Amino acid sequence: MPRALWTAWVWAVIILSTEGASDQASSLSCDPTGVCDGHSRSLNSIPSGLTAGVKSLDLSNNEITYVSNRDLQRCVNLKTLRLGANEIHTVEEDSFFHLRNLEYLDLSYNRLSNLSSSWFRSLYVLKFLNLLGNLYKTLGETSLFSHLPNLRTLKVGNSNSFTEIHEKDFTGLTFLEELEISAQNLQIYVPKSLKSIQNISHLILHLKQPVLLVDILVDIVSSLDCLELRDTNLHTFHFSEASISEMSTSVKKLIFRNVQFTDESFVEVVKLFNYVSGILEVEFDDCTHDGIGDFRALSLDRIRHLGNVETLTIRKLHIPQFFLFQDLSSIYPLTGRVKRVTIENSKVFLVPCLLSQHLKSLEYLDLSENLMSEETLKNSACKDAWPFLQTLVLRQNRLKSLEKTGELLLTLENLNSLDISKNNFLSMPETCQWPGKMKQLNLSSTRIHSLTQCLPQTLEILDVSNNNLDSFSLILPQLKELYISRNKLKTLPDASFLPVLSVMRISRNIINTFSKEQLDSFQQLKTLEAGGNNFICSCDFLSFTQGQQALGRVLVDWPDDYHCDSPSHVRGQRVQDARLSLSECHRAAVVSAACCALFLLLLLTGVLCHRFHGLWYMKMMWAWLQAKRKPRKAPRRDICYDAFVSYSERDSYWVENLMVQELEQFNPPFKLCLHKRDFIPGKWIIDNIIDSIEKSHKTIFVLSENFVKSEWCKYELDFSHFRLFDENNDAAILILLEPIDKKAIPQRFCKLRKIMNTKTYLEWPVDETQQEGFWLNLRAAIRS
Repeated sequence: MPRALWTAWVWAVIILSTEGASDQASSLSCDPTGVCDGHSRSLNSIPSGLTAGVKSLDLSNNEITYVSNRDLQRCVNLKTLRLGANEIHTVEEDSFFHLRNLEYLDLSYNRLSNLSSSWFRSLYVLKFLNLLGNLYKTLGETSLFSHLPNLRTLKVGNSNSFTEIHEKDFTGLTFLEELEISAQNLQIYVPKSLKSIQNISHLILHLKQPVLLVDILVDIVSSLDCLELRDTNLHTFHFSEASISEMSTSVKKLIFRNVQFTDESFVEVVKLFNYVSGILEVEFDDCTHDGIGDFRALSLDRIRHLGNVETLTIRKLHIPQFFLFQDLSSIYPLTGRVKRVTIENSKVFLVPCLLSQHLKSLEYLDLSENLMSEETLKNSACKDAWPFLQTLVLRQNRLKSLEKTGELLLTLENLNSLDISKNNFLSMPETCQWPGKMKQLNLSSTRIHSLTQCLPQTLEILDVSNNNLDSFSLILPQLKELYISRNKLKTLPDASFLPVLSVMRISRNIINTFSKEQLDSFQQLKTLEAGGNNFICSCDFLSFTQGQQALGRVLVDWPDDYHCDSPSHVRGQRVQDARLSLSECHRAAVVSAACCALFLLLLLTGVLCHRFHGLWYMKMMWAWLQAKRKPRKAPRRDICYDAFVSYSERDSYWVENLMVQELEQFNPPFKLCLHKRDFIPGKWIIDNIIDSIEKSHKTIFVLSENFVKSEWCKYELDFSHFRLFDENNDAAILILLEPIDKKAIPQRFCKLRKIMNTKTYLEWPVDETQQEGFWLNLRAAIRS
């Protein structure tokens, strides 16, 4: 079966099974990869209908009480099972038998009072097992973990009832990356119980009292890399030198977390450092020293140093009797070999000059989140203090003057890295003095608003992120890394100021664009982080960013952190996905094309107007509009002529010598309006025509081939007669001087064509005997 069909079939089974299951199953959500989430759903049992498609199942923080051997039997591909923080009190023998691919199992914080090795007998590939916080007193009558050869992380025990550790408990385990044992009330530890584990990278012990601590140390010091002691009161701790004096040790790191010391027990721990010779690093985290630092009366005089300890870390140290605490001068001689010291968030306001001078091997000092000020720093960085110190971290203290801080550190001739971030410097003086080997400076989150020549020219790494900077114009010829994120910069710095820059992080400023030329100007730039800015997605910017296939190798946060801020229609889109229209990217070409198209359109319109007499129609339309402004019919008293005569110039002889003679010399005479003699000079011809028509009782049209083929009686003259071309208007008299083919009349004279089809017209007879009748009919038509 193809893989795609197999996947579809599996999920179809899951869906069908879920549909037929109880309401609890409906609260289980699964994605296509087989990860099912059912945590915090108030489930009281494992949902039914689970199939082989499930690879990860999270049912933590519910109310499940029982696990049967049928609940998970079809989950043969399950790799992760989380059942922590439920109410499980019973797990049937073969409940996990079919989970042969299981790698992660969490049964912590349930109500299991008995553990069974049968649960784990088929879990050969299990790597993580958490049994913390249950109600069992021991780890069972037989070895629980003998069938788990690949187990790497194991967490067992609880804070109350777990009181015994026996030799059989860890049989079968040869290597663990992490072993956590919660045994605050441990009462019995059988020797060699942990010795069976040949190698443990990290052991975490929760012990309330240290009574059995030495016994445990004897078993593990030769096979352990890191020991972490948690939640322990070491007031009564006593280290027996004879117990491990002749044994080889492999412990490299000791961690004390939430541990309480006294002056006496602290000395015992220091003695431990000497006898467990492999310890290189010691860490105290959230510990409490219940004493006043009086070590003079103790046996420290026999201890010359802190063993081989090179790294000392102290975080959140609580000293209830701080104001009674002595000067600790008795332990100064022990510090000569220490290379790295971190004292963080412990209210340190002073490192005495004498202690600083004893720290002859110190290379790294971190005093973050304390109370150091310029006044106390002067005493701490005294002459001959920290002679080999290379890195000093004074982050989030009470420093206020950048100039004074630099001067106070001039005694540290080997200092090359300084972190004074999260102090309130606010401003930067024009000039400063610094140790001559300074290469790295961290001024982030110091609220400075401008940079000056105060910065040392020897810097290779500069961090000025999260400030109020709006520009960067310093020349730093050796700077290789610049961190300037979360400021107010509008452009990238000038590459000529930073000739060897290879790393720049300038994200979350107000930069709106950068170009290929700008990036190329940084000749050695290998890493650029510029996301989170307000990018204007112009055509050039999009063309550059989307067209560079190798851009992702330089822009480490590309493309997810690069979003458009404008134009508005692409705001919020990733720069990589934004697209602009042709008109936005080629505006000049579009305008040129539009102008060309408009020119061609005008040219075509001109040709069409010439071909189809468009100009004539426009002129006639204007005449029509002029005519519409005048009254439809003039009052009777304004009639001045019997008839207005419209004719072609080529027919003027007939009109002027024949018709005028016959009508105007008739008794009683007719008064005709002729354009040659009666139009008012200087008046627009259209107005003359319209006025003459409206002041005439009739209008006579003298039609001939000349009328049709000539200038159409000057176009304006003929079209201005539109009011006469109406089926219900009998003011028009048509005289046909000669036969005219109606098809020869242009289509634009549609009204004339129509009236010739619907009205009778007079024909000029060639026969002279009939001409008298013609004039008689014409006079009658004019009088009608």
